[in-house]
Amino acid sequence: MSHSNSSAKVSFTDISLAEYTLDTLPLLKQLRLGLLAEKPEVCIERARHYTKSLESAPEDQSSELRYANAAKYFLSRKTPLFFDDNRLAGTTGSKPFCAPVYPEWTGLTIWPELDTISNREKNPLKLTREAADELNFKIYPYWMDRNILEYTRKKHGNPKSMRIFERIVFFLATKAGCISHTIPCYTLALEKGVEYIIEDAASKEAALINSGDRDGETLKKIDFYKAVQIAMEGVIAYAQNLSREASRLADRETDPDRAENYRQMAEVCGQVPAKPARTFREAVNALWLIQVAIHAENINMAMSPGRLDQILYRYYRADMDRGDLTVEAAMELVGCLWLKLNDNTNLVPETAEELFGGAGTVPAVTVGGVDEEGEDAVNDLTYIMLRVTELLKTRDPSLNARFHYEKNSVEYRDRIAQVIVNTKAVPAYLNDVTNIQVLKEQGTEEKDARDYAVIGCVELGVPGRSYDASSSIMLNLVSVLELALNNGKRPVTGDEQIGPVTGEPVNFETYDQFWGAFKTQFTWLAGKAVELNELFGRAYQEILPSPLLSSFFEGPMETGRDLISGGARYNSSGATHIGFADTVDSLNAIQQAVFVDKKCTFAELKAALEADFKGYEALHAYLVKRAPKYGTDNDIAKENSQKVIRFLYDFYQRHVNYRGGKYRPGYWTMTNHAGQGKLAGALPNGRKAHQVFASGITPVSQAAEALTTSLRMIAELESKCIASGEALNYKFPSVPDREEVAALGQVVEAYCRQGGLHIQFNIMSYEDLIRAKEAPDDYPELLVRVSGYSAYFKDLNPAMKDEIITRTAYDIKTGRAVPFPEAYKEMMSNQ
Repeated sequence: MSHSNSSAKVSFTDISLAEYTLDTLPLLKQLRLGLLAEKPEVCIERARHYTKSLESAPEDQSSELRYANAAKYFLSRKTPLFFDDNRLAGTTGSKPFCAPVYPEWTGLTIWPELDTISNREKNPLKLTREAADELNFKIYPYWMDRNILEYTRKKHGNPKSMRIFERIVFFLATKAGCISHTIPCYTLALEKGVEYIIEDAASKEAALINSGDRDGETLKKIDFYKAVQIAMEGVIAYAQNLSREASRLADRETDPDRAENYRQMAEVCGQVPAKPARTFREAVNALWLIQVAIHAENINMAMSPGRLDQILYRYYRADMDRGDLTVEAAMELVGCLWLKLNDNTNLVPETAEELFGGAGTVPAVTVGGVDEEGEDAVNDLTYIMLRVTELLKTRDPSLNARFHYEKNSVEYRDRIAQVIVNTKAVPAYLNDVTNIQVLKEQGTEEKDARDYAVIGCVELGVPGRSYDASSSIMLNLVSVLELALNNGKRPVTGDEQIGPVTGEPVNFETYDQFWGAFKTQFTWLAGKAVELNELFGRAYQEILPSPLLSSFFEGPMETGRDLISGGARYNSSGATHIGFADTVDSLNAIQQAVFVDKKCTFAELKAALEADFKGYEALHAYLVKRAPKYGTDNDIAKENSQKVIRFLYDFYQRHVNYRGGKYRPGYWTMTNHAGQGKLAGALPNGRKAHQVFASGITPVSQAAEALTTSLRMIAELESKCIASGEALNYKFPSVPDREEVAALGQVVEAYCRQGGLHIQFNIMSYEDLIRAKEAPDDYPELLVRVSGYSAYFKDLNPAMKDEIITRTAYDIKTGRAVPFPEAYKEMMSNQ
């Protein structure tokens, strides 16, 4: 089955679609205002039904059947709700803006907060007294020993890798909270319907039964195919309930427009997703209903819809050719989908707000680029989706624009730049030429690599073919540096010996000795992270399969194996790294200051770090101003950044995961670089204690003076070694006219031609952001790009706000760094 559309054409004479505004699209304007006014509420509907189903499940029933039955039990009882005049039926939860509880994963983390979560200072989530009591007395007790964290801990006797993970400051093993971060493919369900998937699974189950084999592997496959059928029946039941409720509401509605919308939704849900989509509206609604169903089974974190301009184009084109659809109506439906994707948020305990505060659920949508044949895939829907994003300016979906500098037009390149300028933050650019090559080097077939999409933040996946679990490990590189500096200990964890004994750096006679200690500490720590990810992965295989999600991938249906058991065509696990630039700059500083310039001894450097540079002002000034900086043309900086990238790549590629795929390193940080920075001591690069780290793979703020040099140095990093993606953040105070928009497009193209993978921008000045921090109520909708996704600036924690404020801003005309305001220099990490 073809996943992209090689016959795509662009028919618009004005690709900006400037004639369409929120005033000409009043429904979107109304729905947007409604969304932004909603306050998030905790939704326990799923937790209630899943718990009830699993409590009554036979103990000897396979985990596949237990969870498939739970999905069906919930979906068939899920309340059909219509909160507003959106053209699409279906909701993630029982509240207009919900934070669903997933007790298998992070749901229990708010147990201590049940009485306070509604009024907590950081991002409160409304929770009724009745719902809190139900969680406290009925739901949570069942899950105390059955959630994935406690199951794994008990089975393996609370291993050291888990105890290190729970210190938070070394690495995060995200399987404790999710197995999401992937891209299903909706094409089969749209073209043939969910009933076809049921029939296919039933046929394969019958074939296995008729084979007469009864070995353990065959029985497991039979249960998998049964589980797919059961889960899909739940998806259909939910759509049918929506259809009946919409029909009932239509009969009672006195407003003729609203009544007609109900009638149309009743008809749509009577058709899809059970049967093939016949129209653009049915295709969009079917896609949304399947997204809702996937969130019924798996937590709402980075389950990304993929290349929607490609998946939906055939329905759009057919309707337009028949005269059944207008551009205005298509924009309205795309806008309705964008707003539906914003109807849910994460359930995050207050303590985790420092690491994840402000993040949405990051369903990534990817547009543009080339098709499976390597030809220009940009079509009318690409521009419609760009225009809708430009008008709505919502946190989700996280929009990513693929750009192939040999196949895509300059007009398309510059249209993306214009949307970034107008939204001030989105979309991000993805370089097709390099990204496709990176995937091919990981063993992905070329036509599949050409069909890649973004998972969550910046990671690359092939929709419906690769199961990447791209956020499996989030490792703090600065913790490795501190272990090397302190012979296996970290200041934040006191005198406890955490890592291996690698020697006191004061006794090292060469830089290579310190680099050797760094490599030893990394190998040990990353090894523990991989070990724990493997334990979690095998625990999932035992108790938490995903038959519903597996139905939307190639591989599981052919082999009878769930995604978590390696059923997908391509498998990998991702490990991303926090504090890359600060670590590299610290290595640079050690090499230059201690061993080249001999500006200080290692003992003096360590004493300065312990004193947070108090009394060592001259050394601090040298480290800040003279030590080599990543992102500049300095040879030491270039060598160290390349060495770190290569060393980490070689380490991970040696490890094969529980599904048979390799580990891939990446460099994106969400908001962890701000939170982890608050927990780290002073560093040799001059960063003072408890200050933020630089984001993603971006140079340290104010370290790289020249824009083009900085971009060239990053683009020259060995791209194959960044197989799980990078987040590169840049900032311009303004891009005021068409000529400068084109200049922004040229900057991006030059970066792509030099080999860069990804780049994203914030278009705002230091002063704008400082005002937004000081008066958040005056900037309620200010959208910013964090480290791979978008967030409302007001929702970020103070450290993350400071990080975005202090990011280097460049003048688009001169390419030089804009001086940071003197009056606010105390915000800088090295002040």
